[in-house]
Amino acid sequence: MLINNWYIAAEAHDLKDKPLPVRLLGLNFVLFRNAQGQIACLANVCCHRGGALSHGVVSDGCIACPYHGWEYDTQGQVTKIPALGPDVKIPKRARVDAYPVQERWGYVWVFLGDMPEGERPSLPDFLPEYEDTDKWYILRTYTDWNANWMRLGENFLDSSHLKFVHEFGRHLDPKMDLPPVEETEWGGRLAQGLAARKKGEELTQALTDSLPDEEREQTQFDIRFSIIGMMHRNHQSFAPGVTQLLWNSWMPVDDTHTRLYSLQLRTFKQEPRYDEQMLKTIHFGLGEDLAVVEQLEPVIAPPTTSAELFLETDTMEATFRRKAYEIGSRLGMIDVRRFEQERKYQVMVVPSPARRESPGNWLHKPVPLLDTQVGG
Repeated sequence: MLINNWYIAAEAHDLKDKPLPVRLLGLNFVLFRNAQGQIACLANVCCHRGGALSHGVVSDGCIACPYHGWEYDTQGQVTKIPALGPDVKIPKRARVDAYPVQERWGYVWVFLGDMPEGERPSLPDFLPEYEDTDKWYILRTYTDWNANWMRLGENFLDSSHLKFVHEFGRHLDPKMDLPPVEETEWGGRLAQGLAARKKGEELTQALTDSLPDEEREQTQFDIRFSIIGMMHRNHQSFAPGVTQLLWNSWMPVDDTHTRLYSLQLRTFKQEPRYDEQMLKTIHFGLGEDLAVVEQLEPVIAPPTTSAELFLETDTMEATFRRKAYEIGSRLGMIDVRRFEQERKYQVMVVPSPARRESPGNWLHKPVPLLDTQVGG
């Protein structure tokens, strides 16, 4: 699992006037809004006696621990210790880690790492279509998977599984002739055409009954991924004026559980009455993937492709795995084995940017990181 990366912590509309607990990278965080509506993200453990801040209350821009009432501001600094009275000098170690936050595409994104603003990677502009509401209708959903995030990410980039896993791909030729993968700074891209499905077939009727009557030969796909933000997009052109864009971001809850946030943007059937039909189609396809991905072994994807028999038809997946480990070696990867052992006896956190500015006087220990390079 990577640190110094942007992750979706929640859907923005779910964060109201109460604190919201979130689990990411095997750790607990709390989100809350101050009086101005600005969002804060803190490690969800009081530095006093380990209380869960998410069970506290928010008042005057601070969150109070439910155990002894210690109050924290949006930067994680303790501002009040009720048992000591109003005039006490707050100890320097009375603070918890706070993380950068931004709202984008209807989600709350948090940067989990210690890189200062000038060094940390920006969240890529991976969904410019989101603002063009005159053209695109947007549908939101999410699914929870008992699977490692990397297994999930590779699955969404895999073209050769479509015929065997998905009912909508049964008509495809099993032989795949894939074009070269175009690598980008944080990911990769592949554009391809696949044989079109016939209009009105039951399994894809939600899509195909919007198509013109003339016979189509191909559907055009433009597939991209970014390790920063853990994002995937699949732009599908069925016919002139009939296009959908499937966008996903996978949130590693821990090493073996992932939440997948998904958006469907479409240029057709742009009324809410079609949403149930669309969601049924989307979840049917995701369910087919889930049935396979949750059974993969080993559960955690190997660090290199040499541990599995990758072929020339697996170039996009191979690129994903390699880029994930290359970028992870630069940004930092949690040593999961050490983490699971050491966390039994102490609170562990992802280090925040404030630790670079002020290295001393921190109570909670940072998660252990792998010290090997790519493939370690």
